[in-house]
Amino acid sequence: MSSEFGGLIPMVTVIVPAYNVERYIESCVASILCQTFKNIEIIVINDGSTDNTAAILDRIAQREHRVKIIHTENNGVSAARNNGIRLAEGEYLIFVDGDDYLSQDFVEYMINLVRETQADFCLSTRCYTRKAEKQVKTDVIERYDSDEAIALLLSPEVVVGCWNKIYKKSMLLSNDLWFSESLFYGEGLTFITSVAKACEYVGVGNRKVYFYRKNNEASATTRFDIGKLYNGESALIEIGSSLGRKAPAVDLMYTYHLCNYRLGALVQLKARGMVDDYVNDYRRWMSYIRSHTMRFLFSNKLSLYRKLLMIVGCISPSVLAKMDTVRRRRIYANSVDG
Repeated sequence: MSSEFGGLIPMVTVIVPAYNVERYIESCVASILCQTFKNIEIIVINDGSTDNTAAILDRIAQREHRVKIIHTENNGVSAARNNGIRLAEGEYLIFVDGDDYLSQDFVEYMINLVRETQADFCLSTRCYTRKAEKQVKTDVIERYDSDEAIALLLSPEVVVGCWNKIYKKSMLLSNDLWFSESLFYGEGLTFITSVAKACEYVGVGNRKVYFYRKNNEASATTRFDIGKLYNGESALIEIGSSLGRKAPAVDLMYTYHLCNYRLGALVQLKARGMVDDYVNDYRRWMSYIRSHTMRFLFSNKLSLYRKLLMIVGCISPSVLAKMDTVRRRRIYANSVDG
């Protein structure tokens, strides 16, 4: 490995934004400390937590010199991550959410993706989300061009987020790439598509080395908030504008992502009996979905399952809302734990 990095083993900074994650933060940090790749620093940004997160972090820092704890007021996850980027001493950066955790070879695998592809931005398309989930049988490592990577990130093949990825810090700084602090939902996708756009190549693997927890009731992805729906929609519109004229594959996946997001939004309204409260939003979301669904039916880039969901959503959002309620219960019950 050392010959691929000019004779030196690079330092990797792991940045963890933490807000009210007292149940999870100790196992999260422990999973980073036990990495097989040892040249790491850990920066945890306590974003104004009101539970015992701060006290737990202070105890960890007392016994672990590699962990730096930064206590701030509650400025949001984007500000926390940006703070981590500024403070990082590592040549490469990794983001981990405070309620998730890593396999022991996560950092080693990410650095290997860099070594194999010579890319400044690398990711795995797969992660653990369910109990007793099996590892992939074959690890496939590829190098995508910028458009291919953006289409992948917008596709349903990758769970949205800035985690499960590695970034060369100098690339971020030279392109002035930061998390948007005006977004509190959809900020991760905005960031990673901007990064992919700035890169000539992106390294892509598929080994599962990140544990993504889906049973945290306090998570922004599990709580209903109409403001978050609006903010996420604004993020997607901003992404579309920033991409400018899109390659066909990018345009298809961007349109699908926006349709799927709006379908999820109206399904949430249906499931909660709140359609009448937001009837104008419901109608415009449905209008957009129905006007674009036909395009997806003839694409070989989307599975039959994804196509059927879109069709059912167009015909009967109530049915999809009932299906989604059952799906969410199963996800919660079968989420990874640790």
